[in-house]
Amino acid sequence: MNFRKKYSKMTVLMAMLHGVIIGIAAVAVVGTVLVFSSGKEDETASMQKEIPKADDSAGHVETPTSGPPPVDSENPAESIRLFAKQHGVFSTAESASAFVAEDPTLSKAAVIQAEGQYFVWSAVGLTEDEIEVSEYEGTFRKPFVADTSACTATGAGKLKAALAETDISQIKNLASSIGEGDEDKKIAAFKEHLLAVTAFSTDLRIVRLQLLSHYSHTDNCAKIKF
Repeated sequence: MNFRKKYSKMTVLMAMLHGVIIGIAAVAVVGTVLVFSSGKEDETASMQKEIPKADDSAGHVETPTSGPPPVDSENPAESIRLFAKQHGVFSTAESASAFVAEDPTLSKAAVIQAEGQYFVWSAVGLTEDEIEVSEYEGTFRKPFVADTSACTATGAGKLKAALAETDISQIKNLASSIGEGDEDKKIAAFKEHLLAVTAFSTDLRIVRLQLLSHYSHTDNCAKIKF
């Protein structure tokens, strides 16, 4: 018996067409998957390239520097390392003064001008340990160097010695060592200022602050450097 089945030309043609359609669909699916995967990789790579690293300088908030700053190399003999208790920094003297006026706890604070800015300080110490700071107050230690080399011309040649004292009585003795009848009015004015500032406060941190405030602003001989 002959079991070979006969198919019409139309049936064969339809079978071939069906196979072609299936093949095209399979290729399309594979192509879509590849394109999608490639697109994801490109997108990820693009994002990695376009997202910049955070710029530490943007919106920078000043933080304390660990350790004391170096002594001024230009005038090491007349420079002294110090630490301030800083409450804020402002671009104008008016805004700094307004900040001080609004806070009763800053009655003995001073506005210090340095490097084109105005700093609100409430204490100055010889070491970091002398300056107490807190997050609640929003304060921190500000290390700096005071160059007093130009103060000799203003009669305050012993300003560095006064800033370096660790006993309030020694500053008073320093003032007393300046003769009563000293003909140099500038030196006499320095003595008067030493006596006035030690009468204003017996806290050496306040005394140093007020001396720096006067001689970096009024007489403009002490230079504050960071």
